[in-house]
Amino acid sequence: MYIDLLGEPFASKDTRLSIARKVQKQLLAEAQASWPHEYSALLYGRGASICRHLAMPASGHDRHSFSWDGPPFLQALKQIRHSRMQWLGVLHSHPHTPPTPSSHDAAGWHYPSLSYWILGMQTPATPLWRVYQWVDGGFAVRSYTVSDDSE
Repeated sequence: MYIDLLGEPFASKDTRLSIARKVQKQLLAEAQASWPHEYSALLYGRGASICRHLAMPASGHDRHSFSWDGPPFLQALKQIRHSRMQWLGVLHSHPHTPPTPSSHDAAGWHYPSLSYWILGMQTPATPLWRVYQWVDGGFAVRSYTVSDDSE
C-alpha cells in the first residue's frame, strides 16, 4: 500500500508528541457539532508534530462507537500521501464517557505505531484530551504538547 505513509510519532523515547493549537480547536468544534454521536478524524503531520487533520465520516450512526467505510478511508490516506506528510494518529470522541479506551477501542486498533487520541466530552464545558500508545497489548497514556506552529 503506502509504505511511507505511516508515521512513528513514538519512535524516539525523547521526542514528545505535539498537536497544533489550531488543529486542536478545529477538532473540538467538529466533535461538538457531532454530539451526541462519536466523532473521528485522522491526524497527520511530520515527525511527532500533528499539524493537520481529516474528519472521517462514520459508516453508521452508533452513538457509542465509530468505524469507517473503505473508500472514504482510502481517499483520506491518499490525501495525506499527496500532502507529503505522514499519518500520525487517530482521534475520536467519547461524548458521554471519560477519555479512557474501551474494550471496543482496543479490539479495533490496528495501527500500533500511531497515536490514539480520545476527546472526552462527558462534561462539555471542560473537555478532556488524552493520547495513548499501544504497548505490549494495551494502551498506555502518553504526554503531549500543544504548539502554536501550524506546520
